[in-house]
Amino acid sequence: MYSPEKAVYVRDVKRPVKQPRRSKQAASPQHISSSSPESIRAGGEDTTTSTLSISQQSPGHTPTRSADPGVVVPDASPSTTLSPLIDINTSSVGEWLDRIYESCFEQIFGFWLGRDCCPFIWDVKCDVVFAPSRLFAELDAAIDQDWESHNLDDTATPLSQRLERNGQIDQSLRHAIRSFASQWLHIIPRQERVGLVHEEVVLDFWRSSRRDMLKVINRVSYRSVLTLFLFGLTPIPVGVSKDEEMDGVTGQICVQAALQQVQRLRERQRNCQFNGSKVSLNLDPLASPKPTSLPLSQTFLSSESRAYWGALTFDTSSSLTLNFRSSLTSGLHGVGSESSWRVLRMGAHSFRTRTQDWRTPAFEVSHDTASQIIAAAAACKVYVWKMIAVLKEALREGDEEEKVEQAWAAFIESVDLFQDGFRPLLNACGQRLHSLSQLERLNWYEVMLHYHLGILMLVDAVEAAVRNDLLRQLTEHRLDAEREVVNALKVGLESTIVIRPTAAVQTISAEAPVSITASFVQIDPYPHHIVAGVQLMNKGISREYRLGKIKLETYKYLKSTLLKALDELPPTSKSVQEARQHSQTCLIELEPRTDRSRETEVG
Repeated sequence: MYSPEKAVYVRDVKRPVKQPRRSKQAASPQHISSSSPESIRAGGEDTTTSTLSISQQSPGHTPTRSADPGVVVPDASPSTTLSPLIDINTSSVGEWLDRIYESCFEQIFGFWLGRDCCPFIWDVKCDVVFAPSRLFAELDAAIDQDWESHNLDDTATPLSQRLERNGQIDQSLRHAIRSFASQWLHIIPRQERVGLVHEEVVLDFWRSSRRDMLKVINRVSYRSVLTLFLFGLTPIPVGVSKDEEMDGVTGQICVQAALQQVQRLRERQRNCQFNGSKVSLNLDPLASPKPTSLPLSQTFLSSESRAYWGALTFDTSSSLTLNFRSSLTSGLHGVGSESSWRVLRMGAHSFRTRTQDWRTPAFEVSHDTASQIIAAAAACKVYVWKMIAVLKEALREGDEEEKVEQAWAAFIESVDLFQDGFRPLLNACGQRLHSLSQLERLNWYEVMLHYHLGILMLVDAVEAAVRNDLLRQLTEHRLDAEREVVNALKVGLESTIVIRPTAAVQTISAEAPVSITASFVQIDPYPHHIVAGVQLMNKGISREYRLGKIKLETYKYLKSTLLKALDELPPTSKSVQEARQHSQTCLIELEPRTDRSRETEVG
């Protein structure tokens, strides 16, 4: 008898013999170690200054023992501290920013890295949410230990220098976390932020973090990868001019640099590598032999696969939203044979087969099954996004029609897989949303919004390519996506998340601390997705109104819902402010039009 409780996403999927783009040879100190001599010398500069001091360890970044026995995450205090505008020892603002970061970004990205979502690893002992700050710190600790096993007699990089560099990496990460979270400073209890001007704090944080990014790019480590990802998600604040935007690294450059670091950290080759500015030779074969590298434990390989999966989500999102080719995997000319996507596709099919009994009227959603459904759907959503990105690549780069047809067929297959295997189960979760946990409701909202946003982005790309033949075939998918994006935003506006203070906040705060209550839309760590969704929806409902397919009252209702969503987003984001201004300009008191005037306008 089939047991729903035992169904998981890819538990029994046969994985490739080799993990995607992985080699299990000995680690190369020149290229993967976060403490190699070359990296230490490149990263020895002082760090920049900030609005708030981040010298205090934030929750999730305190020294901890890795899940891998014998590997201890280094306890390294930075040699320099950032100049504070307020004293972090007497203010709870910094602790509140850490709590906000943990309650939104780590609850979503960590859910994707956790037990039920990562398609490359199944470990029943893993937590449902694997905090990225913990995962990436443990990987660095394991790599450091491996590097030390190669360099026991090395005198060029003393322990103090390695600890100093570790402190700089940690400090940059803590700074990026608080820079990212500062966009929600306005939801912190008012008594905790007396005297702070939100716009000034966010602007100072962003500028300081941006200056630090060049050093982060040159300090190759998994914590640096997370730091670069976070800056890539940090909105450009209001008050930054066009000239200032151009005078420094962009968020997308940081994301691309992070993806390159992931590739360097995963390589296990000792060979000559060079470019126009530097040549890195392999070790001298006549030099005294180094101890053999410690065997890579299964715990390390599993954690590395989770980190790779997290990087793959960023890579896929970038290729979808910015029309870039993927950095970690193949695009149009090879995606079908790429092991990562074959594993993901097989896992989705396996889940659909295993959960056939769940798609019946008698099935009742429990907390455990809801977590599995939402996590599996989140993974399948990444697969759909990849197929959309591949199809956009075929349309954008003018490939022969045969390639376009292949990409179209792959997209249709992925959508059918999602709609048949996951959509009914997500709908069942949606009907019992009130009884699910805060974590499950938040991630359900993200999956529904992101999947349907991907469909709208494809419609926009097909329109731009003037492929009316494909556009006609997307009509049903477009209408469904427009309806579900509005529904997801309504759920996000009506559902709330409670952020409670930590013990540190209670100790620091002069008054009795209160919890923070915010809507899902308000605390969404990906506000740019909402902005893009609102813009695409504005385009769609304006078209429907001009064609006379919706009434004026419906048009105003939909526009007001979209404007409410924008009003909930961080007010210091430049993109959010511009989107609000555009929507408010469009939402004017329109006079009812006669059928004849509409026909004239259409004509």
